[in-house]
Amino acid sequence: MRVKKVRGIKRKTKNMIKRIEESTMEFPSEFYKGYWHLHLPVAQDFIDSDMTPYNVKQLCIQTLIDRTKHLIEVKPDSKEKLRVVACIDFPHLWDSQIVVFKGDSHFKNFFNRNDDDQRWTPLTKERNIETEWGLFISNGMEIKGFKEEVIDDEDEYYHTGEIWFIGELT
Repeated sequence: MRVKKVRGIKRKTKNMIKRIEESTMEFPSEFYKGYWHLHLPVAQDFIDSDMTPYNVKQLCIQTLIDRTKHLIEVKPDSKEKLRVVACIDFPHLWDSQIVVFKGDSHFKNFFNRNDDDQRWTPLTKERNIETEWGLFISNGMEIKGFKEEVIDDEDEYYHTGEIWFIGELT
């Protein structure tokens, strides 16, 4: 099978970064069921392609981390606790996002992923996304990595990957 060349890499990368930055200029004010989130604003066949260069994927991840930090810095005072987290998904980077949690209930339930359909197992402390990907993560931002397993017996589907959370995790 021949892999299709990715065209317009510079333009697509520039537009993705611009859209992430525009969507995170101000702290979100509307929450749905205790959270707000921004999915990666780029085509899946671009960011997940084996032909998309490593440095573009690295820039995408770094931008999500930087904009998470920005939202933390502009976070308003609130009666309810607000937490900002970047979720980096491997191998499907397109599933990555920035999430803002409002209150404790949705935040705590979000990380409870251990049932028959989905399991998150903490990755060992020896793993370091910052070093592995050459990223800069500001002091005060916490990092947690999980091995994700999704099992759907009905559709005979099985997926395994990693999800890394970077930001306000406590």
